[in-house]
Amino acid sequence: MGKFEDLGKKLDKLADQLRATTQAGIEKTTTETREWKKYLDDLAEKIKKTTQESLEKFATETKEFGQIAKLRSQIKDDKRKLEDKFKQLGELAFRLNVQERLEEEEIKKITGEIQEIENKIKEKEEQIKKLKAE
Repeated sequence: MGKFEDLGKKLDKLADQLRATTQAGIEKTTTETREWKKYLDDLAEKIKKTTQESLEKFATETKEFGQIAKLRSQIKDDKRKLEDKFKQLGELAFRLNVQERLEEEEIKKITGEIQEIENKIKEKEEQIKKLKAE
């Protein structure tokens, strides 16, 4: 029976070594898994941050482009109004001259409106310059 006892002891020793090796492998795998999880979490956070920054920048630029387009449209409208006022001024001056009753007040009113429109155009052009500079 001595040989069976020796064989049993050897098997027990081998089983203990196998358990120890398996446990060490499990611990190593667990550690590596935690490290990979941390690495992937960090990577995901960096991707999230970069994406958010890019979206914010895109939204800001899109908003600025929209504002610039709106201002340019308003400038075109104001320039049309300006042309209409010049035309109105010319027609009025002509009619009054023909009728020989040219009065300054009517002309001053229209030239005042012209100056207001020109000032609006300048303000909007300045706003466009500021938006482009940002």
